[in-house]
Amino acid sequence: MPARNCSTASVLVARKQAGDNAGNVSQARRIVRCIATFVAIVLSISTPLAYAQSGQSAAAADQSTDVQQLRKEVNELRESLRRVEAMLEKKENETTAAAAPSAAVQPATPATPRATQAQTAPSTPQSVEEQGLPQYTARSTNADVAMATKAHGGDLSGSGDLLRTERVTLGGYGDFQFRTPSLNERADGGGSSTFQSTRFVLGVAAVLSQKQNITFNSEIEYELGTSEIDVEQAFVSWRVRPEFDFRGGIIVPPLGHFNTYHDSNINITTLRPLINQYIVPTAYRDAGIGARGVFRLPNEMKISYEADVLNGMQALNADGEPTPFSRLVGQSSAAEPGLIAFQATRNSKAVAGRIGFSPILGLEFGISGYNGTFTASGDPTKSANIIFFDASYQHGPLILNGEYGRSNIVGGGTPRQSPVPPLVNPADPLSVAALGTYVAQTTPGQDGFYVESGYKFFNGLFKNHERFDEGAYVMPVVRIESIRRDRTLSNFYLNEFRTTLGVNVAPSPNVIFKLNYIVNHAFGKVPDLLGAINGGEFGIDPIPFRDYGKNGFTGSVAYVF
Repeated sequence: MPARNCSTASVLVARKQAGDNAGNVSQARRIVRCIATFVAIVLSISTPLAYAQSGQSAAAADQSTDVQQLRKEVNELRESLRRVEAMLEKKENETTAAAAPSAAVQPATPATPRATQAQTAPSTPQSVEEQGLPQYTARSTNADVAMATKAHGGDLSGSGDLLRTERVTLGGYGDFQFRTPSLNERADGGGSSTFQSTRFVLGVAAVLSQKQNITFNSEIEYELGTSEIDVEQAFVSWRVRPEFDFRGGIIVPPLGHFNTYHDSNINITTLRPLINQYIVPTAYRDAGIGARGVFRLPNEMKISYEADVLNGMQALNADGEPTPFSRLVGQSSAAEPGLIAFQATRNSKAVAGRIGFSPILGLEFGISGYNGTFTASGDPTKSANIIFFDASYQHGPLILNGEYGRSNIVGGGTPRQSPVPPLVNPADPLSVAALGTYVAQTTPGQDGFYVESGYKFFNGLFKNHERFDEGAYVMPVVRIESIRRDRTLSNFYLNEFRTTLGVNVAPSPNVIFKLNYIVNHAFGKVPDLLGAINGGEFGIDPIPFRDYGKNGFTGSVAYVF
């Protein structure tokens, strides 16, 4: 649409210029005619006078010769004026032909490619609503966008939206981390200082039908130094209208806010929130179908919805170990992509959904839930119920997010109140084994929350800000969070409270350097066990790893392209 408007404007300008040129040519022609008329009048007057005087004196003959010479010169001047007039007419015809719109500028003008638009089209600032925010109700309203990035409220990973006129687009994000011995993410790492290529995600999206607004979106994730390669998303979306969008494939269900908007360039700290490591295994993806949409209400209010039918979380991890829903790792291994996308182990399906409300642009509240059986057919039935409350606010440089999550595991003999953890003697292998067995058992349920905030300072922080890209910033951040991996226990060392303080430096919106100091507090005495989790069945080896529960530093380089 912008390309067509630019072409129309160009035609109007060309026509105006042509009109101006035609006016100039007409004026020149009138001047030529006036000169010719004046010469003719002079000639008509001078000729009779010359003949009247020819018989009065001897000089008449010489004067007659002068008159003839003058007549010859006038005729030559008249011929020259005719040639000038012909040249002006030719110039007028060429100008009119150049101003006429060609077939390439008619209404069927193809849209200019995105890269060319960025170079030739005048930069017009978009409103926040047109650009979008990382919220369910704040998707980009730009009519030229087929799929917005997650930073603009859509599904696409990367820094550029998928336009309706594009066939395929590539994007992605990633981060590279450093962590001290006391820090890990999910059940990965811990016990030693390390550099880690945590994740690299490549996104591929395409427009399958421009008129029907049918798109394809996918993400391929290389995690933990390529030790894991997963398909995080791969679905087809048919957006019939803003109020109804059907999709099917491998999708990310809307459990809370962070599970959907979890990309490294959107996460304001290095590590992910604890509730998104153990209650919802972010990024929790599943195979299924669903519908979603956004309704506009009076006074710029909006309501969003999404409902999905899924294969559901699993009771075994990819190695066949019964670690999901345990006190140790929670749901962090309950949705391995190779399992949920290949073949369901039961006939019953899980359901997930979310309702969101935005009273003003930039402020959103949501409630979401999940219910599904996770044991295989023939095994004692166990099911998980998960509920999330989330809120987010983004206005200018201010970012404020918060979530509360709670899970309830029922069935299969799971007690409603967990027994007291066994006492551990580091010198007694039997007591250490008993602790390993205890933390590997199914938890009755978990709960937790986080609140985080950041403020972007754009100007005056760099000595020469002209050397940095537009949108560069420095942002101090803080996150306060807590999780109980077994919420029925009040004095359990795997229940913890954490405070993260940090600063983000972004010389460009596409690359962010993060540095965090993390203060940990365990709700129970951490067993003084040597060594880390190595070499055996997970959950049976000594728990926890060395330095668990202590404070530490972490940093990362996050990027998006």
